[in-house]
Amino acid sequence: MCGGYGNEDSNKDGDVTLADFFRDITDGGGAGYSGARFGGGTGSNVLDVNNDRYVSEAEYQRGQSNAESNADRGITGEIGDAYNNSQNIISRGSNIFGALPRGSIRQEAALGSDGRDISTSGAARFMQGFAGSARDMAMAPVRAYRGEGAPPDPVGTPEQQARSFDSIFNTGSSDFSNLPEDRRNAIIRGTRSLNPRLGQPMAMPEPVAVNNVEVSTAASTADASGTSYDVVGFEDMGGGMVKVFYGNNSSEIMPAINYQLMMQNYV
Repeated sequence: MCGGYGNEDSNKDGDVTLADFFRDITDGGGAGYSGARFGGGTGSNVLDVNNDRYVSEAEYQRGQSNAESNADRGITGEIGDAYNNSQNIISRGSNIFGALPRGSIRQEAALGSDGRDISTSGAARFMQGFAGSARDMAMAPVRAYRGEGAPPDPVGTPEQQARSFDSIFNTGSSDFSNLPEDRRNAIIRGTRSLNPRLGQPMAMPEPVAVNNVEVSTAASTADASGTSYDVVGFEDMGGGMVKVFYGNNSSEIMPAINYQLMMQNYV
């Protein structure tokens, strides 16, 4: 619709409407993605290493760490600086404000051991507390009318329960952990149903030769004698391929995903 946002049927109702646009701009990750942080640039496709369309907190942490270490070596560009490329002034401001994207808490929970504890902070947490107090005051007459014997809230499908958890009043992973186990399980089932690819294993590429050593998750670049060479730069060749330049004046062409993995594990 606008800026690449809302082009997909995010709520699976068979139609692409303004509701999909508003969901896409509030669920983090950038256009066409969701995420544990807000994004608005072009780097989400690089950060989302397992291609599940959700940029997890672990993927953001990895990308941020790589961007910082790459900056120290003067490596920038689409891959080397993917984390900073994934941000714009609006998304960066939202992250500094301390807000969490819609649905990020339950998606991190659905990742199981690969998920991270996330929570609102700063001004966002303060605003939640203020709004929560106002909500409690407004709901007091309703609670008094319903009394202790009021019927429980209606139970919907797992997908409906998942979406119902996406409240601006949720402050973080602890909110999810405090829910009854049956509801937590239902929300996780609904979350995985809404995104069947969530948390899928990363497709590992075929190993390629790096200075005569086959690596796909190299800890360093080295030739057959064991001499290490720094990566000093790369060039995007298009078609998912990059040309990598080493400190010994050698270079090679490899799949971009191999370069990402090599730089993530580079020491």
